[in-house]
Amino acid sequence: MSAHVNQNDAPVSQAQPPPYDMVRALEATRKRHRQQQLTSLTTLLRLTIFSVYRQLFAIVCLANLAGVIFVTTKGIALSEPPLTNLITAAVANLTVAVVIRQDYVTNSLFAVCWNVSHAAPLGLRCKLALVYENGGVHSGSAVGALLWTTAFLGFLVPQALNATWRSAFVLSCSIVLLLILVIVVLGALPQVRRRHHNLFENTHRIGGWVSVLLYWPTLLLFVQDHDELSDADGRALFLSLSRTPTFWMLLVITMNIAYPWMLLRKVDVVRVESLSGHAIRVYFSPRERIPALRGSSISDKPLCEWHSFAVIPDFDGSDGGANSCIISRAGDWTDKIIRDPPSFFYMRGFSKTGVLGMAKVFRSVILMSTGSGIGPCLSILGQMPDTQMRVVWSAPDPVATFGKKICERVLNGDSRAIILNTRQPGQRRPDLVALAFEVYLEQKAEAVFFISNRTLTQRVVEGLKAKGVPVFAPIFDS
Repeated sequence: MSAHVNQNDAPVSQAQPPPYDMVRALEATRKRHRQQQLTSLTTLLRLTIFSVYRQLFAIVCLANLAGVIFVTTKGIALSEPPLTNLITAAVANLTVAVVIRQDYVTNSLFAVCWNVSHAAPLGLRCKLALVYENGGVHSGSAVGALLWTTAFLGFLVPQALNATWRSAFVLSCSIVLLLILVIVVLGALPQVRRRHHNLFENTHRIGGWVSVLLYWPTLLLFVQDHDELSDADGRALFLSLSRTPTFWMLLVITMNIAYPWMLLRKVDVVRVESLSGHAIRVYFSPRERIPALRGSSISDKPLCEWHSFAVIPDFDGSDGGANSCIISRAGDWTDKIIRDPPSFFYMRGFSKTGVLGMAKVFRSVILMSTGSGIGPCLSILGQMPDTQMRVVWSAPDPVATFGKKICERVLNGDSRAIILNTRQPGQRRPDLVALAFEVYLEQKAEAVFFISNRTLTQRVVEGLKAKGVPVFAPIFDS
């Protein structure tokens, strides 16, 4: 006979077990919370430590570190200072660091990736779209040059102390080189770049020039001393140099540093359109031909600072073929330019493809921006006939701040564009992550491109990646 227990007869003090459905619901809630925490942590790691930029940086740095350890250990074991190998490796890294940042290399990398078909797997196209994060190679190679130069100096010191005057001069140059490389690397740290951008630019530019200038006499005297050549034997010295890889790499570095300055030019400003007290639109001379999907760096003082802007083409010919860019107040330099626009700007080198250029590898994308980030979006609207684009633009009073013409151009490029006025009375600031995700699903888009400031970019990119959305945005550490 089965026992039957009446729940009414149970002692009042006895705890009642929760219903089975409630237990399952609580467990499911806890599981979702753990998954959300794990997803947030994974997303944070992917965006910081495991971003493509930092992966490339780590790979290059670790490969160089392993090489330094191997070469120096072998040199110590054989009692043969590997000076030639060390200086060659240092200059090789410097060559990569310089060349990878050149405009023609960046444009070539983008052009290669554009060849992928829309029929290719989305995962492959998303990987190729990250080509703009190649700055990790630049930074890693610069650190690599520092490592190899340090090792070179470590072997050179004992030799230079009891050798010829030439070795002593090579030692002096190497010490100065090492100090300059340390200053350049420290000045390029993200924290320093954000707080002291002009300092970063000047140490990077001037430090780079001085480094190359010092490498040349260091190499000449090192080869002369290593091959025991006399000061008068110029022909033998040239033959020895021509057999040295370092000589040719230094030549490549010198040419790549020099050619943008050889193309330095004044570009007239034919018209300045005051959009508001916050922004202006600058129209450049039609004689300055800037290809589609490119941007240009401009300066009013070429030896001091340069600023990059997306270039908006003259789509309908109403501006006489004059390309333009939007400059909004974001610091001392832009404030000065807005208050007193110059009659010309300096440009150098070639125009350069930016992150939005990779929208070309997708069938459909969402272009989301805030404030003056609409400039880069306007630079590609209508330039990619095989890619459908939806625009979401959030700005403080867009018409008053950027003008009716800009707003109309946005709507001409996307008649269903969402333009949000963040200063409209009674309207809260939009949840850009939720909005981007909603439009992404509605459009059945393949990717989202986001242009804004550092803080908002990181927040939106984290939020969308946590939802599994392929999202691309400028990086601020390259």
